[in-house]
Amino acid sequence: MHPEDGQDGRGRWKALIPLGLAQFLVVLDTSVMNVSISQLVADFSTTITAIQATITLYTLS
Repeated sequence: MHPEDGQDGRGRWKALIPLGLAQFLVVLDTSVMNVSISQLVADFSTTITAIQATITLYTLS
């Protein structure tokens, strides 16, 4: 990017801020889900493996 183009890179920051916020929310949500695995196993009467697979699919979607 050249200074004579009239842009100083603010457009890139405007795009980076929402992307960073979205990534933060994904990490926060995944962390909360991983902390609650034992309670989910007890509530749904299932195995840890099934809950981990569900959380992985949820995170990837």
